[in-house]
Amino acid sequence: MNILSKQKVRGIVIESKAKGENDKWLTVLCKDIGKITVKSRSCRKPNSKLFGCSGLFSYCDYIIDDHLGFYQLVSGDDLKHFFIGCDDLKKISLANYFVSLSNKMLKHGQADNEFMYFLLKGLQMLDKENKALCDIGYIFELRSLIILGFMPYTDECSNCGSSDTIFFSPEGALCKNCVISESIKIDPETFEAIDKIFTTPIDSVFKLRFDSETKKQLSACAALIMRHYMKTSFTDYDMYKNEKWY
Repeated sequence: MNILSKQKVRGIVIESKAKGENDKWLTVLCKDIGKITVKSRSCRKPNSKLFGCSGLFSYCDYIIDDHLGFYQLVSGDDLKHFFIGCDDLKKISLANYFVSLSNKMLKHGQADNEFMYFLLKGLQMLDKENKALCDIGYIFELRSLIILGFMPYTDECSNCGSSDTIFFSPEGALCKNCVISESIKIDPETFEAIDKIFTTPIDSVFKLRFDSETKKQLSACAALIMRHYMKTSFTDYDMYKNEKWY
């Protein structure tokens, strides 16, 4: 969708890159429009009117201009600033992973208001939650793929239809006769937990909590499916390898 000159859009900054001495290139996920790239001129100057609305995680009502084929930021009214004053490495790192993953998942101009709302809810939960960050992490990974159309089949074996499923693969549940190398064994409680993550309304999904063993299996399932479809997982990041999440 093309944006006309001087149009108001509501969006969240999911990538912010320095350009030159004082400028930035922003990737903004916008309501009704999708992901766009916007130049924010002179925003790195402390006295710039664009300084506060050009940072990562900024959620604003923006005025943008189509200037010679490039989107340029004119102004921004803050709706929410996430993680102001936060010094929690886990929280900031996971938030960075959320927006990086969102940037990777969505194409430019691909409008998806449901995903944008889901991302905002995830960041909101991270912003106020001091515990259960791992739960928020694997819930975000699993549910984000569902929203974007990657629906693993969990009701029965995705290969033969057997109800005796004990393995999870990127395509969904598998029985012992159909197991493949890219699969992991999980408990029935974990299959139930996956179904809850898939079906619980977005407003409530990040409030789901599970026991320690189910958490570990859900985290393993999320890592498996993310590496298959997105070639990445938050458990792959160096910043997480020395952290205790459970």
